[in-house]
Amino acid sequence: MRTLAAFALFALSVANADAQQTVATEPIVRAKLDPATVVVGQNATLTLDVLVPNYMTKPPVLPAFQIRNAVTHDGSTINMSEQVDGVSFAGVRYEFLLYPQEPGAYAISERSMTVTYAVDPPDSRETVVRIPSLSFQAVIPDAAQALDPFVSAQRLVVHQEIKPSSDHLKVGDSVVRTVTIEADGTPAMLLPPLPLVRSPIAEAYPAQPEFQDKYDSRTGVLVSRRIDQVTHMLQQSGQFSLPAIDIGWWNVGAGKVETAHLDAMSFQVVANPAAQGTISDGARARWNWSAVRDGIAEHWLLAALIATAFAVIAWFAPAAARSITAAYQQRRKTYLQSEAWSFRRLRRVAGSGDARTVYFAMLDWLQRFEPVASDRTIKAFKAAAADPVLDSEIGSIEQQLFASHRNAGEWSSRRLLWRVGVARRNLRRQVASRGAERQLPQHINPMGIPNASTESWRKPAR
Repeated sequence: MRTLAAFALFALSVANADAQQTVATEPIVRAKLDPATVVVGQNATLTLDVLVPNYMTKPPVLPAFQIRNAVTHDGSTINMSEQVDGVSFAGVRYEFLLYPQEPGAYAISERSMTVTYAVDPPDSRETVVRIPSLSFQAVIPDAAQALDPFVSAQRLVVHQEIKPSSDHLKVGDSVVRTVTIEADGTPAMLLPPLPLVRSPIAEAYPAQPEFQDKYDSRTGVLVSRRIDQVTHMLQQSGQFSLPAIDIGWWNVGAGKVETAHLDAMSFQVVANPAAQGTISDGARARWNWSAVRDGIAEHWLLAALIATAFAVIAWFAPAAARSITAAYQQRRKTYLQSEAWSFRRLRRVAGSGDARTVYFAMLDWLQRFEPVASDRTIKAFKAAAADPVLDSEIGSIEQQLFASHRNAGEWSSRRLLWRVGVARRNLRRQVASRGAERQLPQHINPMGIPNASTESWRKPAR
């Protein structure tokens, strides 16, 4: 009887050990978002620990942590190991920095990720684990409510470089102003743009702003830089001034509003006799009908032959016109369905400055743009172009259209169209070069050119 009781006790202990081992050999995922309340422009840190028994056989497949009205940056990645119920676990700690752009509540909904790990080496298992939903709040301090736009940082400095094209400026010369903002603890995307100078003396031509972000994993600080450059083309003589620039910002460490200042600069622009002479010569260029009549009189035989040719053309014109009209209409129909026409339409509507019209014209063009033929979406276009500046411009117009708080000065149809045009040229060159590499010589396979397949258009998608 005592032996039977001992055996039962042993069996129960083995069963409990097996149950504990089964529980302990499942992947462990821990997620937290800290702090619960942040200042707009400062980061809440999402920390994600992924642990598996033994070791991972491939990196985890993480979901995207992009949320509306916030900029997400990758933080540090740290390898880690733990002992859980006597079982060795190994894994990775990921950090994501979430920078809210507006005050309010922000939430990351529940998501899933795929983890592959060694259960009984070398055998591996792939499993899907859940990441719980998390949330945080973003606020603007009462003392900084008057800042527009609101900018927060741990440190912010600004400096400028002004380069006139000549020591003695005259009409036709230029002045280039480059303003660089450097900040700690906020992304470059959230730094304010350089205000444009509107003057009858000069026309301003801003270049695409340059954004630079560098995360220091040792200090945990994001160091950012925004560079704006504007070329002012001098069109009239007179006094031309570049105004002073004051950037108000919230010093997170000191808890107060500070101001970064740039001095104003003035230039005297004088008239350019060479430019005036060119304008005068152009104004004098006009038709001289008396010279035309004299030319016809001197070459009357040639004029008669030309008149006869026109008469013959007029005799045969109706049939030829019908044929030409039919061919033109077919060619016109083909052109109206082409990518070139769609892009030309995008360029035309960009002049309206209407964000909605421009955005949907861009979506319509993407339906015809072959380098993103896989799904023809904005996301596919940005991935294929791999241009951070293009991503910034598309993000600006999407914020203008879809964000709850819209800033009309943040997007420019001219800058967007420029970056889209650059990406279009680059992607078409890449497709052409790949096609040239794959093409066989004509004498090896002398077949006719296949007919272009009919494209099936899909509705625009973001």
